[in-house]
Amino acid sequence: MTRRTFLQYAGATASTLFVPWGTSSAGESAASLKGSGLSLPCCAGDVSADGAMVWLRTEQASSVVVEYAKNPSLQGAARSAPLLTRGDSDFTAKILLGDLEPATRYFYRAVAAEFMPGPVARFTTAPRDDTPASFRFAFGGDTRQSHQPFSIMDAIRDRKPDFFMHLGDTIYGDREGAARTLAQYHGKYVINRNDQPTQRLFAETSLIVVWDDHEVADNYRPAHPLAQIGRRAFMDYWPVRQDPADPQRIYRSRRWGKTAELFFLDTRQYRDETAGTMLGAAQKRWFLDAISESDARFKFVCTSVPISSPNKDKWGGYPADRDAVIKTILDRQIRGVIFLSADVHYAAVARVRGAPGLREVIAGPLGAPLGKGTGREKRFDYFNNQHLNYGLVQVHEDGDKSHVEIDILTDKNLLLHRVRVGAGG
Repeated sequence: MTRRTFLQYAGATASTLFVPWGTSSAGESAASLKGSGLSLPCCAGDVSADGAMVWLRTEQASSVVVEYAKNPSLQGAARSAPLLTRGDSDFTAKILLGDLEPATRYFYRAVAAEFMPGPVARFTTAPRDDTPASFRFAFGGDTRQSHQPFSIMDAIRDRKPDFFMHLGDTIYGDREGAARTLAQYHGKYVINRNDQPTQRLFAETSLIVVWDDHEVADNYRPAHPLAQIGRRAFMDYWPVRQDPADPQRIYRSRRWGKTAELFFLDTRQYRDETAGTMLGAAQKRWFLDAISESDARFKFVCTSVPISSPNKDKWGGYPADRDAVIKTILDRQIRGVIFLSADVHYAAVARVRGAPGLREVIAGPLGAPLGKGTGREKRFDYFNNQHLNYGLVQVHEDGDKSHVEIDILTDKNLLLHRVRVGAGG
């Protein structure tokens, strides 16, 4: 393994250290990590107009920095403060990059002390909150390790999304050998992150990730003995910004200019059947206030389980929370609301109970068994459980004519269905 001192690399010219990301074979991807002291490629997430969270993993306890610049050779790159990876986090680390410029493509890489720099990846920052913008993003859920390679990630990558949303079941901790310890949960993430199409996609865009049940166990409840362990592993392995005041909080929102705000709900860890709540009091209050106060033209409500589903494990099992959300949207005349979800292993466009004008688009699975059903329920405008699939959301900013087109695409990028929503919807 080739080693150099950390200071030697910190002072070298970026052009001599540029290591391109391998895109054509597993061998090239593995070669790009050789000598870097990294055990997995980096990825970036929770991008804002002025910042991004970078995730990395080293082979052993190491001091690491992230270098980043607006050019692929990283000439004149800025560097983060060093951070030490530790064994109790499986040698993972998250480093927040700040003071970035809005609507700008950045290139970055991790550098572990005494090792060669890692491969270069990239992300694009969001526009400023007062700037209208057209953009596109992809979403889906359910990546089960037995269904690798996740070739659909290459299909998503071909469409060049500004970011990719994984809406839960990012691993199947309870399948192919159920995880019981933190190390075993970590191992499930390593298996999925070693998937080559996944690595290629993650190297070329940023991520926004929430969890569902299989990050712990099928249909788990908050009192499950493994819930805290599963949540710890999730936080260790995804570039999620954590609130220092509430580090277990997963729900949050992200702006993409003046045109859109995305609300990411945690539909698992606050469930309480005795109180009839899925969201819990604090999250519910935060969400209803935040969507009411948002001045974005479009509001995407991103929920791991469908709000249109009557199933007891979905929003149908918590009608008080579901009805409160719908009532708030209708009573406060909140425009441009679109629900996005996954979990049920089929693609669909559904009408939301109590609000026929609201639509929910369901996508997935990305790589898991296809769901059952016929789609004959009255709530469905479209239903397909014959293909692995994902959603591609294209937001078109054009003043009063602004609209959203959502394509449901297969793992071969064949168009299954398209739905169009105007800003007044």
